[in-house]
Formats: sequence, C-alpha cells, structure tokens
Amino acid sequence: MDADLLHRVDRGLDRLLGAPRDVDGGTPVPDVSPEPQDADEALRALFEQYREGYVYLHDHCLRWWRGCIASAQQPGMSRDEALDEAYAQRAAGPASAPEFVWFIRHFWLRVDALNRTLPLERRVAPQDLLLGWLAEAGDDESVELATAMPYWPIGLDDAGQWC
Repeated sequence: MDADLLHRVDRGLDRLLGAPRDVDGGTPVPDVSPEPQDADEALRALFEQYREGYVYLHDHCLRWWRGCIASAQQPGMSRDEALDEAYAQRAAGPASAPEFVWFIRHFWLRVDALNRTLPLERRVAPQDLLLGWLAEAGDDESVELATAMPYWPIGLDDAGQWC
C-alpha cells in the first residue's frame, strides 16, 4: 500500500459495497448482481471503459494528493504531521481529487441509466460494477484508490432516483 494512504482497503470494500443497499431508492437491482462474465454485454463494455479511465486517474490522483500533503506542510512540521493535516482537510485522501469524484459519479449514473433499460435480473448494482468487479479483476491499485472514499459521491433526488 502507498505510504501516503491511511485507510484499510478491506474495510473500504465492505463499507462501499454494502452502504447503497441500506438506502431506499435508486433503480431496483437484484439482491445479488450477475458475475461479470454473466452480465449484459453493454454493462461489460461500460466496465471496460471505466477501467480505462483508471489508467489516467490513478497516477493523477496520487500526484494531486502528494501536492495536497506538500501544501499542508508548514515549517517545523514532519511529513507525518503534514499527512495528518492533509487528511483533516480532505478525508478521502487521493479520492478527494475533483476529477475522481466526477469520474465515479459519471460512471455510477451511466450504470444506472443502462440498468433502467434492462430486465431486473440482468441489472448490476452500480457499486458492484464500480468496485466489486474491480476487486474480482484483481485491479488492486484501482480498488485501493476507490476505497479511500468514505462514501459514494452520489445521492437521491426527490423522485428517489440516483443523482
């Protein structure tokens, strides 16, 4: 794990995969999403586009985060103190990068829109595609970055739909 990250990936996985199931609303999905190989072809293609975004975003977010740490460091402050201060300012660490927050929201909403065109049994919960499938694919760097988020940057509108 990167020395500038202060979260447990396993706890982040559990939190992010489970939390949306506690919310009333959003497009209905099955209790258990299909495995990637059994999922609708359009969802699999969307997942590949999502993974491609990480090629750019992972390194960008880590560079951005190192800049946050450097800007938090004051004279006489240790690097660990600067790291603590940077986390006090941005609890999601590198996943706080605005481009990353946009990326996650963008793909969550694309998964949701696609799900609305599919029969219930073919749908995949957005958190399963965005995080569960990454973990299953062994994409450890992407999972590490995503699990830095304390919660999904998504909400529900007045009609109970993801927004």
